[in-house]
Amino acid sequence: MLKSHSVDSDLRSRKCGSQLNNNNTQDDDTLAWSDKAQAPRDTKTSNNQTNDNSPKHKMLISNATTKSHRSSPSESIDESLSISNDKMWRNELPQNDGDSSKQQDRPQGISRLSNLVDIALRIFLVIGFFKLETMSAFQRQIHAEELWLYKNPRRPDIVKADELLLSVIAVPFIVTCIYYLFTKDRKDFRSASWAWTLALCMNGIPTSLLKITVGRPRPDFYYRCFPDGVMVLNERTNSLGSSLLDFNCTGSLSDINEGRKSFPSGHSSFAFASFGFVAYYVGAKLHAFDPRGRGNTWRLYLAVVPLFVAALVAVSRTCDYHHHWQDVTVGALIGLFSGYYSYRQYYPSIFSPNADRPLPRPPQHKETFSKPETLDDASRAPLLDEEQTKWH
Repeated sequence: MLKSHSVDSDLRSRKCGSQLNNNNTQDDDTLAWSDKAQAPRDTKTSNNQTNDNSPKHKMLISNATTKSHRSSPSESIDESLSISNDKMWRNELPQNDGDSSKQQDRPQGISRLSNLVDIALRIFLVIGFFKLETMSAFQRQIHAEELWLYKNPRRPDIVKADELLLSVIAVPFIVTCIYYLFTKDRKDFRSASWAWTLALCMNGIPTSLLKITVGRPRPDFYYRCFPDGVMVLNERTNSLGSSLLDFNCTGSLSDINEGRKSFPSGHSSFAFASFGFVAYYVGAKLHAFDPRGRGNTWRLYLAVVPLFVAALVAVSRTCDYHHHWQDVTVGALIGLFSGYYSYRQYYPSIFSPNADRPLPRPPQHKETFSKPETLDDASRAPLLDEEQTKWH
């Protein structure tokens, strides 16, 4: 009822206004007519206000609201969009600050755990290496026709074991420290430290394991077994007709055991693992192997110098009659593989244009990009209700 009266009043007022604009005069009769027409409506509205609390009035208000929703679709669209926006932002915004702090702390915990695992792995590899060094090597049979290979005189080490151990640790450490002093790049220094320590630790296990399983005699094994040069042996013949020599060694057991660990060369493998890493590291920083450094010979020369040093260490093992050339070659291949594989765990390829930049570690990558929370279908509020989207 209220809605119909208001519509009538609007129509009549528009008619009155149009007549005034067309004639440019005010008609007293029209004003009187409008006053008389509005008087009964005022009395009706006053009577209706007195009955606001009646149940009939409540029903009328409810019917009017439903008609207004049905008759004005633009208003219902605005209201539904405002409600849906509120619900949408309620779902997107974080509800609890404690959950976000836990998500930020979680990648840091993963990074610390990963570092502890890496340290424990390196310690385990070092312990395993020294344990294998104390084990007895396989006693390979020596044929009479190959005895000349093992009768070379004993010579002192040209490169002693303790000197080599100090060099393979100090050289990569000093090189990475020098680069850190110039660049102050802590991420690069950390990645380089992880890489060269992994190269040395990972190189020791296969080298020592092959030594004790192959059991090839060294070139000076004869004088390790018989220091005085007097051979005491038992010669026997196998099923194939080959004569085998059973040595009754008179030398010390430690020298005899070390004399059976010729293949592969430990000096060669450790030298190429450490100095090989330095060659990859320096070459990547100078862009000696990628297109950016082509045409600059000095870059390539500085990158290859560590490999020449490792080659000299390997050749020295044949000069002092401690290894055969096959032992040195295989040891160099093991060292190169260990160094490059460890390097690639933390750096891109040396032929890449970005070879001088370390790779991001997975825990640090998770700190930058956090996975958004997902809500179940039951907990996710609908964007638009069905009743709000129906127009009658």
